[in-house]
Amino acid sequence: RRLVRESSETDLTRPSLQALAQFGLKAETSGRNDIVVEGAKISGAAYKMAPPRALHHGTLLINVDMSALGTLLNPNKLKLKSKGISSVASRVVNLQKLNKEITHDSLSKAVIEAFCAHHGSAVVEPELLDPTQLNQIESLKKVYDELRDDAWRFGETPEFSHHLEQRFESPQPWGTIDVHIDSKKGQILDVKVFSDALYPDLIDSLAEALTGVKYDSAGIDRAMSILKGMPGAVELKMPDMDMYIDTIGNWLKESL
Repeated sequence: RRLVRESSETDLTRPSLQALAQFGLKAETSGRNDIVVEGAKISGAAYKMAPPRALHHGTLLINVDMSALGTLLNPNKLKLKSKGISSVASRVVNLQKLNKEITHDSLSKAVIEAFCAHHGSAVVEPELLDPTQLNQIESLKKVYDELRDDAWRFGETPEFSHHLEQRFESPQPWGTIDVHIDSKKGQILDVKVFSDALYPDLIDSLAEALTGVKYDSAGIDRAMSILKGMPGAVELKMPDMDMYIDTIGNWLKESL
């Protein structure tokens, strides 16, 4: 109960700092969510206070492929402008670079020991749950199913604008498409499409088909199916048009 009454983000982070100290690292918090060592970020975290519970999850960079990480953490900011909470770019470092004795097992053991010591408890073994156990415990299965549901995973997505642009060259050059998508809570609210392609009906109908669908792969597939079935647009009935529509759909899904 002390944990719930008195917990703060700092209180939840302290065991991680103490665990890192066992390896001779002087770690400290930075801002609300980060842990840094010598100015380099080694952890990010998120918290939720929901009495009588205090929830905390985060990362610890042990031996990450930095080239891949750099790609993942550097989206094109001109093409993705979120109206949610921004992450602050920071220099990062692997813990193994700071101390070669740090492994997943050794760090996990240190974190468990530090957490129990911080809260005045004997060291306990963590309880690991797999999907077969979740199916046997009704209360856990209910939570598991909720967290897997798209309504929970994407329903709280902040409003954002996504700008995409692509030049299409196959099977022969046929145009550039410039798409501006406004999305909120996982759904496409508004779409503007600009193009130099010689298929104005396709471009106008693309915006109409995308508006209102979920902004995920299944939603894009649904929009392309709607586009193929739209009546009235003569050029949408041209022999190669399904191929063009499929190409656009695949591009949009790859850009998610």
